[in-house]
Amino acid sequence: MGQRFTSYVMPSCMPPKKKFDLKNPKMKLKEQVFFDENESIRTCSDTETVFHTPKGMGARSCSDSPDSTQIEGKLGGITTRAEGKYPTAVHGQLSALKPPKITEIPGSNFNLRIGPNYSIEGKKAASGPALYNLRAVDIIEHKRKIAHISRFFDRSEVKLDEKEDVTEGGYVNGLPRFFIVTYMLPSYAPGFFSSSKRDGHGYTVIFCFVLSKRSLVESKDTKGAIKVLRKFCAVDPNVSDKQRGKNLWKNIVKVVNYEKLGLGMFLNQYIKRYNAKPWLSRNPDMHKFKGDNYYEVDLDIHVYNLVGLKFMHSLQPYVPTLVLDIGFCVQSEEDDEMPETILGCIRLSDIRYDKDSLKVNWDMYSKRF
Repeated sequence: MGQRFTSYVMPSCMPPKKKFDLKNPKMKLKEQVFFDENESIRTCSDTETVFHTPKGMGARSCSDSPDSTQIEGKLGGITTRAEGKYPTAVHGQLSALKPPKITEIPGSNFNLRIGPNYSIEGKKAASGPALYNLRAVDIIEHKRKIAHISRFFDRSEVKLDEKEDVTEGGYVNGLPRFFIVTYMLPSYAPGFFSSSKRDGHGYTVIFCFVLSKRSLVESKDTKGAIKVLRKFCAVDPNVSDKQRGKNLWKNIVKVVNYEKLGLGMFLNQYIKRYNAKPWLSRNPDMHKFKGDNYYEVDLDIHVYNLVGLKFMHSLQPYVPTLVLDIGFCVQSEEDDEMPETILGCIRLSDIRYDKDSLKVNWDMYSKRF
């Protein structure tokens, strides 16, 4: 009953589990992308046996893919490389957003759980240094939401700091070298019911984090935040929340300057109530993907509850004036998992979706999209 109720309040975007034949040697699974008319782009992996796509959209065999012919082109001056009609990289070099729009901030900007006995004491303190370093931020405009955005980027082009970042390898002691987090944001007004519309025009904000050398040294730890993150990444991305356990994905967003903006009573009261308060993401509004050197978490705002969607839509005109501190971590529960530590964090300011987003001409790949 609880699961059925949740599906109405916050419609699930979990994929149907339909297997396809991996034995066909002619299948080119890597970097293939599929979509149907009036549906979001969906992907299949060269290592997974199921599609991870929004619920109700159905899965399709990779054998339905077109013949691959490499195409070189440019989208708005941005070099692309595609297989047939389907793009495999939106652009060659990550991070269209530059300072001062993006600012690195210390993990200590966020208060997280500390032990012992957090369930009783409830104590929090400033986080230690982030486990991952921010290295790229992008905004993609799209007609319909796009999951598994990592497939569209060439991560080898990410500018790394050789002194601070792990520059080689895939998974190191169970930790991915790249951690990709996206916010899938709707630009359209919400329907009368939260489930009446859950896809359409919007923007995806992409954060690209790289494992720090400091975390590499600590990656063999059998306790603390490293242990929690390793366990989170080891679990099959498609399992239920119950199977995943208590270590859930945690988001923290703080509007630093909201009191100075004159946002009106509804927005001010909403922000004042929830500002900098962590919230957990579960399967209905979160998609997870695991690649050869990355782990991706997509946060699907399109399926949030009606009040949250109305707040987000009302806030849109003020986005260019907002200063936002954003942080992510995996929640710790037991004493040997404490203290919690920020996975990655960033400050965004002066964000203008219309000017800052990458204008990808998806129509040049398929007239049906």
